[in-house]
Amino acid sequence: MFQQILDQLIERVPEALAATFNDRDGDAVCSRTIQVSNEGLQLLGAYQHVVKRHLQQAVEEFDRGEVKQVAFATDQHWILMIGAREQCTLVLVMQREGILGRARFHMEQAVEALNREL
Repeated sequence: MFQQILDQLIERVPEALAATFNDRDGDAVCSRTIQVSNEGLQLLGAYQHVVKRHLQQAVEEFDRGEVKQVAFATDQHWILMIGAREQCTLVLVMQREGILGRARFHMEQAVEALNREL
């Protein structure tokens, strides 16, 4: 079922190039890639907890809330990370010209569906 949810996410975000759903240890539960290497996608999933932890430390002085989403850009791509239950994370890589709001919306729907399956 996890794979089906990822496949639907890729279909709903036309500029999506890859997606991975990782467990708390950063290991891929399932993934789908179109143009991104599996190794690169696995590294993003593995390092998302480090990124989140450092961002949480950076904002805790003025915001005690949990970091729920992370989005960063390169010249060519957006990389989005959203937390799920049991310290799992959904990561999406998309083309830079993609519509960020649409991707975030569909990622949030995917996380709700993934959480129901956990």
